[in-house]
Amino acid sequence: MNYKELLFDTLEKLGTSKTNLGYDYIVYGLLLMEEDPHCISCITKFLYIDIANHYGTTWKCVEKNIRNSILTIWVSSNDRMLKKVFGRSSSDNRPTNKEFFKHTYEYLDTIKHQCAAGALHPRFFCPSCHSHCQIMENIFSQMTDFYDIAN
Repeated sequence: MNYKELLFDTLEKLGTSKTNLGYDYIVYGLLLMEEDPHCISCITKFLYIDIANHYGTTWKCVEKNIRNSILTIWVSSNDRMLKKVFGRSSSDNRPTNKEFFKHTYEYLDTIKHQCAAGALHPRFFCPSCHSHCQIMENIFSQMTDFYDIAN
């Protein structure tokens, strides 16, 4: 799974969608952070302005729509994912935009490194009985080895 797919999957699990106005801004901001993790240190001076320039809008609009997306995520109440990514639940205060980017980036970076090290692999379930399927997992493993699609 590449970084972009992991990013989309994580945002979906957190409870936001592409229809949310700040979604694209968050995606682009996290992609910028992948290139330069230090750009979060001056979120207003660098990150918002880069996102605004890319989308032809103002940094204030970017900041507001990201804040609204974070609110959407927080009220979705997916406490399991909120705990994994942010270390808090929906009953706690939601993170600031800077905290959101920082924690989400750190979570994605950790998962990316675990995938690269082979520590994470997909779990396959039988479509009829919904239990773990070792046969499908073995087939995937053989295909991965054969086509080297894991990297």
